[in-house]
Amino acid sequence: MTVTRSYEVQDVFTPTRPARSTFVERQSVNDRLVAALETPGKQIVVYGYSGCGKTTLLVNKLHQLYENHITTRCYSGLTFEQLMLDAFDRLAPFYDSERTHTKTNKVSSSIQMNYLGIKGQMAGDSARQDQTKQLRVLPPQLTPQNLAIFLGETHCCWVLDDFHKIDSREKVKMAQVMKLFVDMADTYPELRIIAIGAVDTARQVIQFDREMDNRVSEVFVPLMTEAEIREIPDQGEKLLNFSLPPAIKNQVVRFSDGLASICHQLCLNICFAAEIRRTIEANIEINQDVLDKALELYVEESADTLKGAFDQAFRQSHGQTLNDGKVILRALLKYNQEGATKEEILAKIKRKQPEYKMPTLTNFLRHLQSPDRGELIRYDPASARYSFSENIYRAYAATYFEREQQKETRAQKTTVNVDAEDVLRHLIRDTLAH
Repeated sequence: MTVTRSYEVQDVFTPTRPARSTFVERQSVNDRLVAALETPGKQIVVYGYSGCGKTTLLVNKLHQLYENHITTRCYSGLTFEQLMLDAFDRLAPFYDSERTHTKTNKVSSSIQMNYLGIKGQMAGDSARQDQTKQLRVLPPQLTPQNLAIFLGETHCCWVLDDFHKIDSREKVKMAQVMKLFVDMADTYPELRIIAIGAVDTARQVIQFDREMDNRVSEVFVPLMTEAEIREIPDQGEKLLNFSLPPAIKNQVVRFSDGLASICHQLCLNICFAAEIRRTIEANIEINQDVLDKALELYVEESADTLKGAFDQAFRQSHGQTLNDGKVILRALLKYNQEGATKEEILAKIKRKQPEYKMPTLTNFLRHLQSPDRGELIRYDPASARYSFSENIYRAYAATYFEREQQKETRAQKTTVNVDAEDVLRHLIRDTLAH
């Protein structure tokens, strides 16, 4: 193989960043997303499970189809006013008086002066705060209409990453802003908000503003197929000039379980174990020993995160006697990896908790899909089934409850102590053995 360009390994396998050089086209999802991006005024919600490749898919399509875009990273506690201010700040490079516009469509001088005037007022207000720590105040002139104009003039769309993390009250306000953006699409066809979030994000937007029905394109990003996952190491070994034997590649694909982020992490660990830091001159073949080292590194990195996710899921409020997280996950374990419907889960729960109600189950199933509760389960709209979001979580839960049962049988009062690293090692052995 002739190497024509050198790549850094961190730019090829990117578990924490959108993939570029190893981007995998997913035609079924791609067609729906492109159609939405090319429909004037259509607001978009891209949703799916953590690690399934939502952000990677969107970022690559935006680079292909859009002149500009800005991104706001959402987090719990972020307010509507902070969202507006963040978008305004991120538009600054497009309105800098020193900026040379290479495109023929330039921002008009009157709108540029309006932007700079608001920016100047905000700077003046900050200077008068007498060096006390205060939250930035949204100036009256920075209305959603003005923000829409500033975005439209620069041919920008606004991406809200992790949209599901913000509070419902703020989502209501953002749904209203989406409605405004739709109304202004005749003047600015590219004006849109793209919200990236977990399952249920799309229906929340429509729920908060019924007028958004048929004006929001809901793009569900499913887990990657084995063929799609396989393309990641396929492309990576060509760019870095190493070879993964089919048997080892099959193990990587199987363990990734449809999640691009896990596949990228394992491939990156393989390169670290083989001391590959960039494209190498002479092609080398990866052996089983290297894969074992990569998996051991994965175990060491993941154990604390794994235990932390379950600690979140099992957290109880003061005075709460029944641990809903344990009740639900124990019931879900009674089904295979494809999971179960709400009705099936409730039936299992009622065998030991006859008074357990469907509203309680529905509410906590939603919590268990959120980052605040560890994102342990996922929901498949096509089958209406809930399942563990990763095989790792299923294995950990099985071991946890087995040890808890042993404790109850022995009538011990000590705290159950599950060794996360042991669980991971058992999972890896079981997965790779099949």
